[in-house]
Amino acid sequence: MKKVAFLALHLGYGGAERAIVNQANLLSEFCNVEIICFYKLYDNPAFHISENVKVTYLTENIAPNKDKITAAYKNKNIPAFIKESAKAVRILYMRRHLMKKAIKNSRADIIISSRYIYHRLLTDNAKKGVICIAQEHNHHNNNEKYIAKQIRAVANMDYFMPVSEELCSFYSKRVKGKVKCIYIPHHLESMPETLSPLTGKSIISVGRLEPVKGMDELIEVFSEVHPSHPDWKLNIVGDGSERGKLADRINRLNLNNSVILHGYKSPGEITELLMKSSIYVMTSHSESFGLVLIEAQSCGVPCIAFDSARGAAEILNHDNSGILIKNRSHTEMAAAIEKLISDFEYRKDLGIKGRKNAERYSYSEVKQQWEQLIG
Repeated sequence: MKKVAFLALHLGYGGAERAIVNQANLLSEFCNVEIICFYKLYDNPAFHISENVKVTYLTENIAPNKDKITAAYKNKNIPAFIKESAKAVRILYMRRHLMKKAIKNSRADIIISSRYIYHRLLTDNAKKGVICIAQEHNHHNNNEKYIAKQIRAVANMDYFMPVSEELCSFYSKRVKGKVKCIYIPHHLESMPETLSPLTGKSIISVGRLEPVKGMDELIEVFSEVHPSHPDWKLNIVGDGSERGKLADRINRLNLNNSVILHGYKSPGEITELLMKSSIYVMTSHSESFGLVLIEAQSCGVPCIAFDSARGAAEILNHDNSGILIKNRSHTEMAAAIEKLISDFEYRKDLGIKGRKNAERYSYSEVKQQWEQLIG
C-alpha cells in the first residue's frame, strides 16, 4: 500500500479541516495515511477520524495568539503586546522548523500540503521521488497578490488541486513550471437513503457564526418573511464570535420564538435537522466550495444562496438544482423563500433536482477519482 501524508495546521473546526479529515478517511481504505499537524488545539479532533488514519502532532499546549496581540494593542497594553508579539515570532519559527523536519523525515510516497504556508516547505524538503500535491481551500476573490503567491508556491509541485472546477480552470491557465492542475471534489460521507418530506415548517442554515458567513443578513431576510409566515422557524447551526451579536439582533427583531441558535452539532445531528427542514439558505459573503449545500441537497432539501459565494454558484444551477440571488439582494432572497414556502410542488421539484446533483459528490464517485490519481 502506498503511504500518504497530509500536512495540516490544526484539526479544529473549519471547512478546510473537515475536508482534510474526510479525504484522509477515504484514502485510508487503500493507502496508509498520516496527518501531520502543527497545533493540537483540542484533546480530540473536531471531526471523526478513522482508526486507520495516524495523527501526529508536532506541538502540544501551544495555540495561536493573534487575538491576544490584538487585544493588547487595542488596550494599549505595551508590556502584553511585546510579550505576545515575541511569542508569535517563536510560534512562527517553530511552525516552519518542525514541519520542515517532519517533511524531511517522512516516509510517505505522496505528501499533500493543505496550506499555502507549507507548499514551498514541501517541495524544498521532500525526499526525491515523493509526489507533492498542493491543495487550495480558499477562493482568491480576484486578489492579484494572493493569486501570484499561490502560483509561485506551487510551481515545483507535481499537482495543484484547487477546491472547485472554476478555480482549477482559472489556475490551469496561469501556473508555471511542471505542476499540473487537477480537480477532485470534496465528497459526501454518506448518501441518505430517504429524503426530507419537505413538510416541516423549518428553514435551516449551517456555518460558523463569523462575519464572512453573513448570518446577520440571514436573520434580517427571515424578519421580512416572518410576518406572512409566523409559523415557520429559522434554525441556525454553528458557533463563533458573532453569537452574542446575533442573539441581540434576534431579540431586537422580536424573533426569539422563531429563530433558534443551536450552537455546534455533530454531522449526525445536522442530518437529523436537515431531514426535518424544507429550505436551506446560505448567506455567505465568500465560499470556496460549500459542502453543506451538497449535504442539504443529498437530503432533498432545496437550497438558496447569494451568488457572491463563488463555491455556491458552482454547485447550484439557478432554478434547476437551486436558487442563486444576485447582488446580495435581501428583497429577492425573501421573495425566493416565500415562493418555496407557498409552492410545495416547486419546493419538491428543486429538492429532487438537488438530490440528483449531489450524487456527483458521492463517496464512491470521488473515491474512484482518487484511485485513478494515486493508485
